[in-house]
Amino acid sequence: MKNTDSNNFSLVVDLDNSLLKIDLFEEILGKALLKHPLLFLKTLMFAIKSKALAKTFISKACNIDWHTLPFNREILDIITNYRKKGYKILLATGSPEGYAHPIADHLGMFDAVIATDESTNNVGLKKLEAIIKEVGNNFIYMGDSYKDLPVWLHCKKSILVGDNSSIKKKLISNNVEIINIIKKEKSIIKVLLKQMRVQQWIKNLLLFVPAIASHRITEVDVLFNNFSAFFAFSLLASSIYVLNDIVDLDHDRKHPKKKTRPIAAGDLNMFRAYGVFSFCFLIGFLLSISINTLFFFTVFVYVVMNILYSFYLKRFVILDVMLLMSFYSLRIIAGQIPDSIPFSQWLLSFSMFIFFSLGLLKRYVDTKVMKDKNITFLSGRGYKTSDGNLLMILGVGSGLISVLILMLYTSSQNVQKLYETPILLIGTAPLMIYWIARLWFKAERGEISEDPVLFTIKDKTSYLVAFLLLIITIAATIQI
Repeated sequence: MKNTDSNNFSLVVDLDNSLLKIDLFEEILGKALLKHPLLFLKTLMFAIKSKALAKTFISKACNIDWHTLPFNREILDIITNYRKKGYKILLATGSPEGYAHPIADHLGMFDAVIATDESTNNVGLKKLEAIIKEVGNNFIYMGDSYKDLPVWLHCKKSILVGDNSSIKKKLISNNVEIINIIKKEKSIIKVLLKQMRVQQWIKNLLLFVPAIASHRITEVDVLFNNFSAFFAFSLLASSIYVLNDIVDLDHDRKHPKKKTRPIAAGDLNMFRAYGVFSFCFLIGFLLSISINTLFFFTVFVYVVMNILYSFYLKRFVILDVMLLMSFYSLRIIAGQIPDSIPFSQWLLSFSMFIFFSLGLLKRYVDTKVMKDKNITFLSGRGYKTSDGNLLMILGVGSGLISVLILMLYTSSQNVQKLYETPILLIGTAPLMIYWIARLWFKAERGEISEDPVLFTIKDKTSYLVAFLLLIITIAATIQI
């Protein structure tokens, strides 16, 4: 039997930041800034004249994959429940018609749709007028925006998305019943830290390697400079992650793992994402300049290469992995600069091959995940599931070459100067062979489903290998 309220009431649902976790116009505009700057400027020019024109213009120029958009599951459940009770469901949004109607068709949950067209920006009073014309005065409004205050004050009942205290006070003071408040579950601090990928900062510990390898890490000035370089690189790397996630947004939403990233999942809106990018980029560059000019130049090269990678070069098979390798090598080079530590051809050679191996392992893991999800082509990359065997051959071979370089290093003149018993360093070779082979075995068995570096951080065996390597290195400094 239908609820008696359903005969009199309709449920009116807002789209942006309500049914969707994002604001469509804001997101499309944010993506256009990086990917289609001319389109971005044209849209701004239309916005000066009319926001309705701007929304309509960009919606005609940019297509959206409705299937991958971050819908709010709780709101979908609420709509389903009200449909079962016999309520008329209306989608009322400030987004352009070119987006609203396909989304409504995709979900198949709405009896009618009102949205922005070329002449009317469907927010506030305009939205209220359209709602009354469509369903009358008796309706429940579910949304989040203070811009729709006229709608909030006119509706008989409300469902508030996001626990906006200003809207809540207005509703209470105007005797509008609040049926439910849908609070955002995730802490903004946790979201920001996840977006900055603070866990990835561990990669920048590579900047300390030259000081450790040259036995200068205990010098106070060297340690201070290394920490400054570490934070500079970490913040700049975080800014690049944000930039990359904006550029890769559509591809990430199709990826079984990357779709949970804050921007792709709708947990971080586009404007905040640009704010995080600007903060990290500015502070990182200021720190770099404060160290010295050569370090700043190295960081500048790192940033330019990352931008080229994000926008274009990551689409090319193998070249993308070589760039990933170069990013790690640049960290080691940067670590040598602040204190004028001599460049080591051995260290750079070792780093090139070991990180080429890990880069190939990362792509191999991607192909395994794709295969498990019945995906034949990695969106935004040039790899297919059939490339897995070749990636493994190249990756294992590159890893073993890095071990060979390590063994040759034990007989070099540098080692003779730094270590009292350099013969012991040969013991590092079997440990490295074991560690590399184990990673590839685990990847083949599907036991690694993320960045190999992040896997290593959580892997107890990797810590044991690192501890044994440290013991051998310390022992080699002692004359036996």
